[in-house]
Amino acid sequence: MFKKKESLSFEEAHSCVWKDRPPGGDIECWKEWWAYQLVGVFVGSVAWFMTLNEEFISEGVLHYVVETIHDTPNSYWKYPWLVYAGSAALFGLGAGLITTYYGPAATGSGVAELVGYMNGVNYPGFISVRALITKVIGVTLAVSGKLAVGKEGPLAHIGAICGVLVLYIPKVGFEFLRNDEKKRCFIAAGASAGVSCAFGAPIGGALFAYEMSKPNTFWTFDVIWRVFVTCAFANFTLGLLSSL
Repeated sequence: MFKKKESLSFEEAHSCVWKDRPPGGDIECWKEWWAYQLVGVFVGSVAWFMTLNEEFISEGVLHYVVETIHDTPNSYWKYPWLVYAGSAALFGLGAGLITTYYGPAATGSGVAELVGYMNGVNYPGFISVRALITKVIGVTLAVSGKLAVGKEGPLAHIGAICGVLVLYIPKVGFEFLRNDEKKRCFIAAGASAGVSCAFGAPIGGALFAYEMSKPNTFWTFDVIWRVFVTCAFANFTLGLLSSL
């Protein structure tokens, strides 16, 4: 997989056609802002979905273990312990299998790959629907299996994928944003939204993406504001769904 890596073209074109193109109007500007807001809503919804399933699985296993303790008072520690340990091992095995055989690009937290991607290194399969599905299911099973992992790094990867997928929603007019230069900004916004959902810190999420992409120079004042708005919408969506 590493032999298939290549560079991404983040440089702005310098042809006469590019320089003489008509400037984008207010509609394109507002559509770009709407796209960032949709990224925040999307990432917040995914984070809520993961939290909901993790709590459901963990509470279900714990409830079953407590019932087995009451049902088997003579061997109160053997069978319940086997149930608890066996469920954890099963969840961990499931997370490992889906990562190994279905979405190997989802291996690890994804933060290191994000740093390389936003600095021009293409990682085949890193931004894909398969990696998103693997990451969501794998992290949910790993956390439910009580493995020594957290959701902070994986949510950054999940958010980055969501940031690109929003641009491919049909019939909404985001086609003009489907280029490497714009995608990088949406990847940064999505990763920031994922981290902000994990820690509940919109400003911290924006600073996280800025720190990751520090070697390059694509950050501008407008990008920082758009990333922050994305993080704010992600936290609002997560808090709203959690309260419901």
